[in-house]
Amino acid sequence: MIEKRQVIYAGHKLRNARLEAAIGTQKELAEKTGIPANIISDLERGKRKMSPTWAKRITEVVGGNWVDFLDMTE
Repeated sequence: MIEKRQVIYAGHKLRNARLEAAIGTQKELAEKTGIPANIISDLERGKRKMSPTWAKRITEVVGGNWVDFLDMTE
């Protein structure tokens, strides 16, 4: 039997971190980080690649290591 593994993509990590930090909406995270809400949305949906600058600003608000939010699969 083949074991299925769940891969957690960078966007899912961002969403989970936002919710764990008790930040309920993307708009609220946008206000706290100064990153536009449409970019937060795109990042969470995997439609946009996370930049180191955005990752650092996000971790200042939600905590953790900014490198965790970078997609290293490329």
